[in-house]
Amino acid sequence: MTETREGKGMSENELEALKARVQDLEDRNAILDTLTQYGHSLDYGDFDRLVDCFTDDVVRENRRPDGSVHRWVGREGTLDFASRHSHAPEIYHKHLVLNSRIELHGDTADVQSYMFRFDAGDGERSYVWGLGRYLDKMRREPDGRWRIAHRVSEIEDQWPGRFVLKGHDNTD
Repeated sequence: MTETREGKGMSENELEALKARVQDLEDRNAILDTLTQYGHSLDYGDFDRLVDCFTDDVVRENRRPDGSVHRWVGREGTLDFASRHSHAPEIYHKHLVLNSRIELHGDTADVQSYMFRFDAGDGERSYVWGLGRYLDKMRREPDGRWRIAHRVSEIEDQWPGRFVLKGHDNTD
């Protein structure tokens, strides 16, 4: 038995259960940190921190209401996406991640989150640019960090005519 401050012993099973609960909490918190880092990094053009949210072999897909799908693979794909995406101070917007549901499977996790993007108005009121959800498969990497290994961004609604990636004709 392990002694506690109260002088009562804790069995090895209780200690192992406590360790498992603490690890679960730490993993969930680290996953949420990665999801938050994504939004901050994308909104302010911090490409190094953005790339750090993803595994080197990541596959990312954006699915839009019109049926179009944009796909990026690996570090190079993430950098391509980031270089075409708007960010401050060119355009101020905020990507928000809410109501994340995390299913842990050891060193992997399935995560479903709501996402909203708010854009600053250009001489008008700010508005909700779009909403949807992120469907992520995450993995604990050898350095201990949780990163996104596969992301599907389901854009369920967006402000008409606002989506334009630099260098894309939006037909692919």
